[in-house]
Amino acid sequence: MPAISNWRELMACRLCWKIALAVFGLILAVESAILVPSYQRFERNTLTQVANEVIIAIEPTLAASGYGTRDDLLEQGLANAIGQYRILGTLVAGRGGGVLKAAGATAGLEAQLAQAMPMGGGGRRSIDGAQLDLAWPSADGLTVAARVDTSGVAVEVIAYTLRIAGLVALIVLVVTAGTMVVLHRLVLRPVLRLRESSLAAGADPDAADSHVVAPGPRDEIGELIEAHNALLGRVAASKRRDRAVAEERARFLSHHEPLSGLPNRVALLEHLGQLRPVSGASPATVSLHLVKLLHFRVLNASFGAARCDELLRQFAARLKQASGPGDFVAHLGADRFAVACATLGFTPEKAAEFAERILAAVSERYDLGAAHPVSLAVRIGIASAAGDRPDGKTLVNEAELALERTRAEDAARYEFYSPAFGEEAKARQTLSRELERGIAAGELFPVLQPKIALMPGGGVRLSGAEVLVRWRHPSRGLVGPADFIPLAESTGLIVPLGERVLADTCGLVRAWLDRHAWAPRLAVNLSARQFTLSDLDLRLERALAQARIAAEYLEVEVTESAAMKDVQRTAETLARLRALGVRVSIDDFGTGYSSLAYLKRFAPDTIKIDKSFVDDIGSDRNSEAICDAILRLGQALGCRVVAEGVETEAQVAFLRRRRCDEVQGYFFGKPVPAAEFEANWVAARAAA
Repeated sequence: MPAISNWRELMACRLCWKIALAVFGLILAVESAILVPSYQRFERNTLTQVANEVIIAIEPTLAASGYGTRDDLLEQGLANAIGQYRILGTLVAGRGGGVLKAAGATAGLEAQLAQAMPMGGGGRRSIDGAQLDLAWPSADGLTVAARVDTSGVAVEVIAYTLRIAGLVALIVLVVTAGTMVVLHRLVLRPVLRLRESSLAAGADPDAADSHVVAPGPRDEIGELIEAHNALLGRVAASKRRDRAVAEERARFLSHHEPLSGLPNRVALLEHLGQLRPVSGASPATVSLHLVKLLHFRVLNASFGAARCDELLRQFAARLKQASGPGDFVAHLGADRFAVACATLGFTPEKAAEFAERILAAVSERYDLGAAHPVSLAVRIGIASAAGDRPDGKTLVNEAELALERTRAEDAARYEFYSPAFGEEAKARQTLSRELERGIAAGELFPVLQPKIALMPGGGVRLSGAEVLVRWRHPSRGLVGPADFIPLAESTGLIVPLGERVLADTCGLVRAWLDRHAWAPRLAVNLSARQFTLSDLDLRLERALAQARIAAEYLEVEVTESAAMKDVQRTAETLARLRALGVRVSIDDFGTGYSSLAYLKRFAPDTIKIDKSFVDDIGSDRNSEAICDAILRLGQALGCRVVAEGVETEAQVAFLRRRRCDEVQGYFFGKPVPAAEFEANWVAARAAA
């Protein structure tokens, strides 16, 4: 089997075949160059032999005739020679050159007599090589000429050539095969092993040194194999070093924030999981301070990404400086950092002191190359765990809950986690799931509060209504909007909820038109998240089309704060809504930070005076002045003005004197279910 395998390997070797064919061709060319003179020499020798045979055959005849003294014997001898020794014709000339006797085919043979040479040297051969005319001097001054048939010489020469060529070919094949075997064994087999080794190492560079070749002979090939093996070893070592560096780099990148260079959330959780909060017999407490930069998005929009990146780097440096040598400082996201430490004798007072030290360090102004230094508002959530090894995720979640509390209470710059926070978070999650189910199950329903137009003559009439939403929970009963609207806003459920309210509102208008041939304009509130939808106008248009009602029956209310988040987008969105024919109202006007320039740019149809100003009419001159200013502003801009939260006759009288267009509040009607509103207002107005 090894011999067969080697033979197959030899036959499959392309390089072996190239070398063997080159050797074969070279030897064949050399032998061919040698064979041509040998061919010519053989032909000459054969012709010379033929000539000698003719001379030997004719000379005895001449001698028997006494070299021409007996004509009869000479004639008889020449005649007998014809046909023998390939002789076709012959003639004998005397001393004077005259022909004494001739026999056979002698035409043109006399010319050869003048070129007679001893022993038949020379001669003239016919063009086709079939005849040879030769002449030689004989005894007693006689000259003999003969014509010989040489047609068989060509056959002999060809046979000779074939014999020689066959022998040459055999020699060439033997030499070539031997050369191929020797080359394969001494050169090509090591080269093939090197080739296989290189291909295998190229396919598996990490383990290149496992594909080395067995040492070769002590010659150039052996030196090449030795150098090849050394190279594979260096490649494998280099790959292992590169892989180790890459793995370390990847681990660093996966565990660190590239901007600040601090460990990230993954590294923090690993660190918390590795901490052992027990030192000897004294228990230690692992505490986590979660630090958040407030209004970071506003800063990013104001100063640009490059300056805010520098801000974060400076913030990280200050945070590390404020922390202790054993504290673990991490960067959890764009605006969130964390400091974890294991402390002996932990007390809330110590944690508070550390939080205040952090706040003092990071709250100093930052120089970002802007016109003025930047100050930061920072909040901290604090969580702690004592006893056994802490659960990192739980500790981070608890710090997050504590941080949430600092948002709700503006005065608190840091807050400690308490179990009650966790209960609140669980209750919030439960309510969120129930709200999602309730929206799908149709548990939320619309209620309507009338809007009343104040007529110039002192009368009033229904001008429209605001659509609000209530939730009838199967086990909790009626859930107020203050309990679920903020939750819907924060979880994103406000979008499907708003879609449902919009569809119900358009459906009410359609039903009232069908039953009473009249319907008031209904206003729906758009949340800040809904207002940022790029296809808001298409959603409204689709709801109107499905209910088959005109856009004039629909009004949308957006709060002043939501409108001011992105002035450019707000202007574009309001323009698209007005193009549909939908009326636009700015709600809670006066509580935000809009300017007259922006109000002019938004061009709303209606502005609503916030209830906080209406409540103090009759008791606070400042509130009355603000209401009066808003009313004059609306009149100057051509906007209708609606006062909401109207509950007393004095408020109505004040607003009427200031020519307020519409009022809304408990004085005229509380929010009621759609059926009740239809009976009290729509049907009554239609009947009148």
